[in-house]
Amino acid sequence: MVNPCSLCDANCCKSYLITATAFDVLRVVERTGRPASDFAMLHQARILAFDPDSTLDMEDESWIYLLGFISHPCVFLEKNRCQIHECSPMACRRFPFMLDGLLNTRFCPLSSQLVFRLKGASITAEELKHENEAHKRIVKEWNAKPGKLKDCLSFLLKRAGEMRDSADSGLPQLAEKKKTGGKKR
Repeated sequence: MVNPCSLCDANCCKSYLITATAFDVLRVVERTGRPASDFAMLHQARILAFDPDSTLDMEDESWIYLLGFISHPCVFLEKNRCQIHECSPMACRRFPFMLDGLLNTRFCPLSSQLVFRLKGASITAEELKHENEAHKRIVKEWNAKPGKLKDCLSFLLKRAGEMRDSADSGLPQLAEKKKTGGKKR
């Protein structure tokens, strides 16, 4: 079946702030060998509606932050194709399907929408929810005793690695540590 993303101009990757979990960032680091600082950052949450369980407090800042990729466009977008789709953030792999299973048709052209309806989502809503809940536990731990902005990303990645590697986490283990490149979308 044709890849529905090959039928569009990657507007979702160019227009959205690509939020991520610590597990998403860890996956990309381990698969590509790139340091997180090359593609991930803490964005000031300058939005009216957000999930407060996903925002990070800082002892040295008055803003709250969200973890995400360097976006507008995404740093992994080349010639309108994702260079890391196989290890991209789960929200990207789930898009354009929302958690309730409905198709977000704001950016996808009609031809892509039709193929997405036939193909379905790359990951289940349950997989995405499970990883988001684990990320929120790490955020809650950070927010219980907020540190400095400069230390936050390394804390998130360290805790995500520890949580993922624990036998009872239920989170997917990474069999391969480094891969060069990724499957193009």
